[in-house]
Amino acid sequence: MTLNKQADFKIIKLNLARHCLNYIIAAYDIKELHLPYYICPVLWQNIDRARCKLRFYHIDSSFYPLKEFQKDDFILYPNYFGINWRNVQTLAGKYKNLIVDNAQAFFAPPTGIASFYSLRKFLPVQCGAYLYTRRTADISYPVDTLDYEENFTPDYTEFMKNELFLNTQPPLMVSESIKLPVNLRKEERLEKFYNFHKKYGGINLLQLNLSPQDVPFVYPCLTGEAEELVSKLEHEGKIILQYWKKLPGSFPESDFYCRLVPIPL
Repeated sequence: MTLNKQADFKIIKLNLARHCLNYIIAAYDIKELHLPYYICPVLWQNIDRARCKLRFYHIDSSFYPLKEFQKDDFILYPNYFGINWRNVQTLAGKYKNLIVDNAQAFFAPPTGIASFYSLRKFLPVQCGAYLYTRRTADISYPVDTLDYEENFTPDYTEFMKNELFLNTQPPLMVSESIKLPVNLRKEERLEKFYNFHKKYGGINLLQLNLSPQDVPFVYPCLTGEAEELVSKLEHEGKIILQYWKKLPGSFPESDFYCRLVPIPL
């Protein structure tokens, strides 16, 4: 049976999602963690600094692990683009030590032994992360007293400056005084997602079949026409970011780096 009752979790509010993962490593005394090659390098760099051994795994074209894990393995799985709830549920049903990276899936229910979320990817704030964990650690972080903007809507230059600033920040508890918008516009995200699918579904090599729990972060379009599509979207004023670190061409995920266009919603 998959455990995902929110009442079973303790909520920890930190400044960054990467620090949530380090908290989990400490809480469960994790010595070795399995994580995908296709993931933000900041996470595995943080894991390495935490003196936790890294075990990388490949994923297929449906973003599902191409590896069978041992029953006691600790596994980190990202809910890619907020559209992989079915994968999360399958893994949670098979492996008791699943950790879910919901940085791109703000609306997904917490699952596994721990799940963590990034606020700034969905809300107009400069920082903030929620960790739902079944086990707490004896760790005390300073409280974040920085004066963050609550209606932070950066252009690309400000966005990059903020990212560089956050890269220098140690783990901090988030102040409860930071107010979050009430209207999170789930329906608007879904409407935009399906509008893009009508427009680009014909060239998209991904099989996109959202579950009722999926609220997308972007519209991911995997296409052999990636350069042309990026050029068209940028001409329309959209900022297209590339995820994440380039992978060797022999890796099954290498196409995700070269040919996947994440269209912002």
